[in-house]
Amino acid sequence: MIISKTVVASGILLAGNAVAYLRLPPFLPKQHESARISDGLQFQSFDFGDQRPLAGPKTATASSSADIPSFRAGQYTLTPQDDSTCATYGESQWTGTIDVTDSHRLFFWFFDSRNDPVNDPVIIWMNGGPGATSMFGLFNEMGACWLEPGANTTVPNDFAWNNNASVLFLDQPAGVGFSSRAEGSPIPSFDLAGASDFQAFLNIFFKDVFPDRARLPIHIAAESYGGHYGPVYLNHILESRRFNSRDAFPGNITSLILVNAVIDYTAPAVGTYEFLCKGFGKHDKIMNDTVCEVLALNVPKLFELGRNCDASNDGHECRGMMTYVEEMVHPYYYEQVMAGKRNPFNVHIPCPDWPLCSDITKGNMTAYLNQDHIKKALKLPSSFVFVADDIDVDMAYIYSKDPFRPTTREVARILDAYRTPNLGDIRVLVLQGNEDYRLNTPGNMWAYDNLRWSGLADYRLAPWRELPEGMAATGFWKSSGRLAFVAVDGAGHTVPGDVREGSYRIAQEWLEGGWRA
Repeated sequence: MIISKTVVASGILLAGNAVAYLRLPPFLPKQHESARISDGLQFQSFDFGDQRPLAGPKTATASSSADIPSFRAGQYTLTPQDDSTCATYGESQWTGTIDVTDSHRLFFWFFDSRNDPVNDPVIIWMNGGPGATSMFGLFNEMGACWLEPGANTTVPNDFAWNNNASVLFLDQPAGVGFSSRAEGSPIPSFDLAGASDFQAFLNIFFKDVFPDRARLPIHIAAESYGGHYGPVYLNHILESRRFNSRDAFPGNITSLILVNAVIDYTAPAVGTYEFLCKGFGKHDKIMNDTVCEVLALNVPKLFELGRNCDASNDGHECRGMMTYVEEMVHPYYYEQVMAGKRNPFNVHIPCPDWPLCSDITKGNMTAYLNQDHIKKALKLPSSFVFVADDIDVDMAYIYSKDPFRPTTREVARILDAYRTPNLGDIRVLVLQGNEDYRLNTPGNMWAYDNLRWSGLADYRLAPWRELPEGMAATGFWKSSGRLAFVAVDGAGHTVPGDVREGSYRIAQEWLEGGWRA
């Protein structure tokens, strides 16, 4: 099946070699006017006139369905791992799966804290896409081991976030990465599709798999399109609590960490002019005066379209805003990207393989995980082929139009949950790389300055400050206490993988209750 230019050009970011986010370019030149997804993709018609993919040809895994154990809600597996799969400093690590339904099986890789796993908090990490594996975070960002470019083995990561917290990397929604769906199971196509699975995963993991961790503080960290996953999933848990659902996860969720995450596509569009024309972070002005004048004249229209999108909260309405951005804003920068001079996710590195734009500063995680000894250690059949980015899931989300809606309402509800007794007391950290074009810092600053929650007035008035000494990074930050925004110079879309020590120290400060006003 051929997907038209306008469908692919909707701004969803798929992952490439080492970048787990919104990867398909926001517009396509003539030689890439169409993108092919798996033959045999089926669609289900809904009353409201939308179409969503029903099932694809490889719903369980890339191997034959005969290799896949039967699905049964509640069952799980747990396999100890060692340095042959991920080199560490000796902390315990496990891989496993949890059947969250009779057709959805989620994969996880869990690392004990190097400090005090009995008492240290738990971080749950999700990459974005939609359709990207969270193994990007493990091997190319803040995991216990680090994969060097060109290497087929790992080394311990001195700046892993599990230095003082246990960390769980979760492949989701079902079918992404090492996770799987039963044959014939519909392809996930909207944000809420994964929310109940996520809550079921937490309930089983902390009740049956690691019950000794159930009382510990939990931090949910999500990157890029995780700006949809994190807020939508967490809001779903809060709503389950609000209505006393028997499925409500009771754990102590303490914070949400959003790493270069999209909560409103209007924001990076509005921020493009400042990012390209005024200089930002460690880069100077990128575009010439003529282009900058055009970009400046587009800002009022972006505000108008963004307001319409926000008011309607409708994916179709919001896609109209995205179409304008693709036609009127992105082509100028992407001319340099297509020429190989710049990367959409870090202005300081090239795009060596348009349209993938792989990150040449990080190791090839896909090649590493497809080695026979890795698959054997993970209890996978030799016929299994690990795919970092599920194009069928990505296209399914595009068809649903759901990703184009902002998640600002969900973020606001999370921040204000403390106002309802026994609902939750959750802080939000925004960790932002200043060299990321696609989800740029000026845009996300604008998004949070306009986030409608009870602390809006105090957050808007909070002063911006330089990062303090000892952070191993430069940049700036501000906080109202419940909401903190920390921007890091020299980092692109994958802050923990770009400024490794600095991002670790920033995260550690957060876990200890820092970054307050």
